[in-house]
Amino acid sequence: MKKIISVLICLSILGVTACSKEETVITRSETEASTPEETTVVTESQSLDEATEELGDALEAIGGVDVDQNALTVTITFPADFVGESNQERIDQNVAEDDGLLEGTYNEDGSVTYVMTREKHQELLDATTQSMEQSLQEIVDSDDYPNVLSITHNEDYTDFTVECAEDFIGVNNSMLALEFYTFGGMYGIFTGETPDNIHVAYVYTETGEIIEEANSSDMETQ
Repeated sequence: MKKIISVLICLSILGVTACSKEETVITRSETEASTPEETTVVTESQSLDEATEELGDALEAIGGVDVDQNALTVTITFPADFVGESNQERIDQNVAEDDGLLEGTYNEDGSVTYVMTREKHQELLDATTQSMEQSLQEIVDSDDYPNVLSITHNEDYTDFTVECAEDFIGVNNSMLALEFYTFGGMYGIFTGETPDNIHVAYVYTETGEIIEEANSSDMETQ
């Protein structure tokens, strides 16, 4: 999951753009799907608790992203976990190569602070959205989730509906909720509106019955 977040940040800084929709439905592609590297698959050697802890750490890291929006600029501080290995020279190079980045500072704790134009911030948000859409498509196409027929989400990634071919969930499918929590949290951070809850509903497609529901707010009480 931390790999997913790192990929999102890297793609965002590169300025890949995409469009947001009110509601997005992701269905299986016609071509044969390959297993995405960023999808977390719970194997026999990895317990449910271990996977939950790993994704929980990622959610906590998201909370370390600080966004300060002014009239003309946006300041974002990425925690060291997001940045990885870096230094001031690399940050200065990023700023020099991108007109949208106005200033960059490599902080003592390993975090990086960027001051950018509002247009660049929108590019970053759009790129993050595109990367999340690609990850969701890869989940739906992956042979690791044969029970998942489609994933539908709202505009701000706070409500997900997973259409299932069978009337059961399984460990891997239930763990997908934690990934959706991360997507919703990431989107909320960049918009400056951190969601109070991210809801996931697993629906048996044949009957339309909700098999199981999950809420990110429930993690706070566990």
